[in-house]
Amino acid sequence: MVEDIRVLVVDGGPGPVQGLICGLPGDGVSVLGPVADAPAALQVLELEPVSLVLVDLDRANGDGVEIVRRIHEAAERTRVIGVTVQRGPDLAAGALSAGACGVVSPEPDGESLVSVFRRALAGELILPAVHLSNLVDRLRDGRESSTIRTLDFLTTRELEILRALADGSSTAEISRSLGIRPMTVQSHVKNILAKLGVHSKVEAVTLAWRFGLGSFTRSA
Repeated sequence: MVEDIRVLVVDGGPGPVQGLICGLPGDGVSVLGPVADAPAALQVLELEPVSLVLVDLDRANGDGVEIVRRIHEAAERTRVIGVTVQRGPDLAAGALSAGACGVVSPEPDGESLVSVFRRALAGELILPAVHLSNLVDRLRDGRESSTIRTLDFLTTRELEILRALADGSSTAEISRSLGIRPMTVQSHVKNILAKLGVHSKVEAVTLAWRFGLGSFTRSA
């Protein structure tokens, strides 16, 4: 039996998020909402089990990132994905900083939306290639020597895995490329998070980009 993914939609009107999830119910996905704003979303999260939340970032009042932030602060373990048609790095960077685990376009390229959801729930970073390259350039402008020293504490294997994560590779892909078991990859990732003082792979990847790890040649 395929595990049901319960998705809460936060979209103030007929917008890109509702178009994105059209037709998903019945494909291992249940859709809740749409709800209009953060208070309504938090009310649903208190009453219903929710796997992840999709938030429209292109809202007329410009509060999409703030909605992400409020949901993340109130329900830290709930994965949040922003949806935007914008191709520049600013909105995507803001959503990630607010606690989103990724950003998608209303018209995802190549990969099925269900696969995107499953990767997000597995802790992967979700970003289209256009956001990946732009965010890397943006984050590289803000390097801090203290974090560079922190990276020095990583072993050769841990740096290898962190580089692969920064390139957008999944745990399964890293396992295959390095010839090690997925559980071994996960163990290394836990050590990486502890040494960097971060709580998620998204945060670790953001640091990796900031300090030049990863080739950034593939889409997420």
